[in-house]
Amino acid sequence: MSDTPHDIQFALSEFDRGELPASQRELQGDDFLQAVQAHLAAQFSGQGGVANVTVTKDRVTIRWKESTEGLSAIEQGANHLKEGNYEKGIAILRRVLERNPDDTDALSNLGMALGDHQKNEESLDLLNRLVTVEPDYPGAWVALGVAQARSGNWDQAIRTFREAVVRDSQDGLARKNLGAALSQKGKLDEASEHLKAAVVLLPSDAEAWLNLAMHLEQSGGSEEAGVAYKRVISLSPGSQISDEAEKGISRITNADFRKAGGDHNTDAVNYCSEALRLFDGMPKDEVQKIAFEIATLGSKGLSVKDPSEKYSLRSLPGTFSGLQLLCIQYVGFQIIDPSADIGFDLSSEYREAKNAFGERD
Repeated sequence: MSDTPHDIQFALSEFDRGELPASQRELQGDDFLQAVQAHLAAQFSGQGGVANVTVTKDRVTIRWKESTEGLSAIEQGANHLKEGNYEKGIAILRRVLERNPDDTDALSNLGMALGDHQKNEESLDLLNRLVTVEPDYPGAWVALGVAQARSGNWDQAIRTFREAVVRDSQDGLARKNLGAALSQKGKLDEASEHLKAAVVLLPSDAEAWLNLAMHLEQSGGSEEAGVAYKRVISLSPGSQISDEAEKGISRITNADFRKAGGDHNTDAVNYCSEALRLFDGMPKDEVQKIAFEIATLGSKGLSVKDPSEKYSLRSLPGTFSGLQLLCIQYVGFQIIDPSADIGFDLSSEYREAKNAFGERD
């Protein structure tokens, strides 16, 4: 047969039954014809074209059409996964592995897809087989480490990520995941090296920056952590990962605020008292309007350390400092929804202000 045939015909008697799986070699009649058709169609799959295989009782005809649209079964399965059609993608990749249990592309794609859908045991089995069959397969060690971490096997995952870094020290994903795993286990000094390397190798990866920011916060480097959290927000605005970064910034700001003010921050107590006077007798819908406007402004960042009055609102006249606005927002939400968390704890200052204002808990 030609390597790139366009029209091939040969007698069915020339077909070697030995090419079929052992379970199909003794088939007869239509079952045999179908087995031959499926086998030959699979042989031409992924060759850069589309093969139409017809098998009759005495003849095999293969009509080949070259096309860039011809996709292998693995490519079809991977495309279905990318499009969110996981059930179909997984089913196609399973069929590929039934024909060839050591197909590295199928092992990789199916192993990662199953891990994404919490089928951890099967995912681990496939990815372990992948690194055994092809230890240098791109991303194989990282994928295996992720699957191990998902199963809670952090020590095992760390060993696997180390192997990935040894094989390629410039693999940003390996560095990112190794750093995160080490940080998870409390090995902060070693984690720092890999997390910092990851953001150099993957400068636009918001998750890598979030990992670094959380690590720096955990290690006590609040100023550096704040910079990293802001980088996350700039790379992935409005996302879930950005929400996590905003919470991190709030934690750092709150911690710094507490360090500077002790049990009660006098300025915050005064601002809360002013807010109580402002909202006294005001309709709740007006209180809500002011609190929500500050919340929207705060999503872009309010400077609590800076005492200058540089912020303004549509709903209130005058200018305000960042801390002053947070106090107004906090008091406003205590009125309209006390269960709301604005990401900044002013409860002790609020209690002091209420006492001074003459309202007892």
